[in-house]
Amino acid sequence: MEKRKFVAIVFDIDGTIVKPLSSWRYIHERLGNWDVLAYKYQDMFLKGKISYREFCKLDASHWKGLPQHKISKLFKRVPYTKNAKKYLLKLKKMGFCLIALSTGLHYIPDRLKKEIGFKIIVSNRLISRKGILTGGVKINISHGEKGKVLRKILTKLKIHPKQVICVGDSDGDIPMAKICGFSISFNSISSNLNMIVDYVCKGNDFSEVYRVIKHLIEHT
Repeated sequence: MEKRKFVAIVFDIDGTIVKPLSSWRYIHERLGNWDVLAYKYQDMFLKGKISYREFCKLDASHWKGLPQHKISKLFKRVPYTKNAKKYLLKLKKMGFCLIALSTGLHYIPDRLKKEIGFKIIVSNRLISRKGILTGGVKINISHGEKGKVLRKILTKLKIHPKQVICVGDSDGDIPMAKICGFSISFNSISSNLNMIVDYVCKGNDFSEVYRVIKHLIEHT
């Protein structure tokens, strides 16, 4: 590997930093309405019958009229993956610029900014008026767009993609993994991602991610 200085790390969130694989589905399940219709929308998207934007709009429409604070409260106790918070704080202390890209909703990203101090997080947001959800959604990042969004962020920060480490768990993380200088799959649910990354974590303890990154910077 050519010599380079790694200065930033970009993370997926759902399934990587926190345990739930999807913040969308998490809301449905916590409210007890992961019903036939909600499941059907996800299935339609996965089969390519509707776009990601259409899927998000259909999902968000389920929650029209609910108080925003009720949804926010659901995410206050969402657990980090094992040791994730501890080692994210260590990585930040080491001087890394922490970035996160998520096609999920903003509730966990809002926590990460406050509890960890991520520099930039891009995610999607449910729209509310006077504290009540409208049933709409502001889509800041769509499925398959992480590579494009990351390039824009790095241009703004004046960081070369090869100076970035990527950590993700699914097919949606492949576009950003491909452009980064080093890539890691953690808690992976994607054999496709595993085939293209530089390192596949063997366990579900975030300390392994930290050890790999620490070893990398000590030997490059």
